Amino acid sequence: MRLNLQMAIGRSLATLLLLSATFQIALAGNQYCYPRGNTNEFQLSLEFTEDRIIPETDADPVPEEGLNCKWKILTDHLDNSVVVLTGFDTEAHLSERRWKRAVDSAAQQQPMRYELHSKASSTSTCSSPSTSEPKPVELEMLRVLQLTKGSYLTVSFRLNPRSSANIPGLQIRLMEPGFCCRNITNFESNCYTTGSVRRNLTAELAAMRADSGVMRLASFSSSAALQNFVTESQRTRVGSGLSTRSKEPLSLAHWLRIGLFYEHRTKKVFYLNCGAEAGCKMAEFEDADKLYHVVETKNSSVSCGSLRAVNLTIDGDVLGLVSFTDCSEQLPALISFPDAAGNRCGNSSQPVLSWMLAAAQPAAEEEQTEGTKSKSKNRLSPSLEEMNVVGMVLLGAFATTLLAFIFTTTRLFVRRRQYLQYTAATVSSPVEKGGGFEKVCQSDSQKSLVRRASDVVAECSTKSTHVPIMDVVTPITLTKATART
Repeated sequence: MRLNLQMAIGRSLATLLLLSATFQIALAGNQYCYPRGNTNEFQLSLEFTEDRIIPETDADPVPEEGLNCKWKILTDHLDNSVVVLTGFDTEAHLSERRWKRAVDSAAQQQPMRYELHSKASSTSTCSSPSTSEPKPVELEMLRVLQLTKGSYLTVSFRLNPRSSANIPGLQIRLMEPGFCCRNITNFESNCYTTGSVRRNLTAELAAMRADSGVMRLASFSSSAALQNFVTESQRTRVGSGLSTRSKEPLSLAHWLRIGLFYEHRTKKVFYLNCGAEAGCKMAEFEDADKLYHVVETKNSSVSCGSLRAVNLTIDGDVLGLVSFTDCSEQLPALISFPDAAGNRCGNSSQPVLSWMLAAAQPAAEEEQTEGTKSKSKNRLSPSLEEMNVVGMVLLGAFATTLLAFIFTTTRLFVRRRQYLQYTAATVSSPVEKGGGFEKVCQSDSQKSLVRRASDVVAECSTKSTHVPIMDVVTPITLTKATART
């Protein structure tokens, strides 16, 4: 019995959830164009969070003169409100090829236009300024308006009966505090949605500046806040019990530009901090070491962050991954704005651009200083190639000098050897002729008849009168007359 009771309660809750989702879808009011040409007026209300102005008739045939319709959207019963304007395709069943042709044709005609008539607030609440001229409703349009009490919108539409273009309709969504709307994520009193136009950083900031600072790049102060946002954005239901409401998960499958920046000089992460009163300023990320991120470019002093969700488990757990790339890359943006009207206004793009300019100056000075040091170092210390050339030249010179020294020494040694051989031959020639040194300078009969050659040479060198060796050793024949004498 208890099991049956639980099953019955479960079926009841499922039925209530289905009815709640169906009721929320029914809250989207469709406003058609009627041939009468009168101005259709309706009030923005939290009971109808989504209103769609459709540029066609509900059932009546289109008259020959075409359609000429006008709507007036009032906010008299609301103190302050945040309204999101987007274009939508009225013929979603068309093929992609036909859809592209229809978009191009609609962009040329621009048959539906809107105007904002803003009323200044007596309080400090910021309000979007009035439009100076009608603005066209485009398929990829995204405008966030902060309206004060008494402000209103007018939408006009004129269609030629011969036109076959797919005219984009206008979707008007009123943001509910704490919830935003069914297909926009609410996180920490802010609404988050994705842009459909791919732009670089400068163009994206310029587009946001057109809404008086209501829209800003989604930014987070810590890795914990970023991961909590990613988890919250993938929920399909919010609330509890009978107050449970359905949500559409935010698409984070592709890279979306966010308000995180990486400075290469300091290797730090910065984020766009927009307070309620102090305006926006750049601040250092709290725990960059815990942030799952990659730095893919180093071509400039600052890289811009983009976010993508990565599935971790089959149960749906996701992880937010941040990539820092070149700021000129064309990317859609993750956009945030307040879920209720307040004093959040001003230019959020100027702090980013000023900070990037200030960060680029020290980087340029360091690069210039490094270039000067490198040039000075190159002048003082030659490069490896230059040292190799000098070393080869010195080695060649040393080898040449060494060879010349060896050659000269060899020649001197040969010539000295030849001289010694010649001297030795000259001194030993008397002995070779048979005279013998023992017969030279033998005038004293008391001297030994046989002496060494060295003693004979020494004795001959001391005499003042040198007798030619040939004369001494020449035999003398004595005659009788000589003997008598």
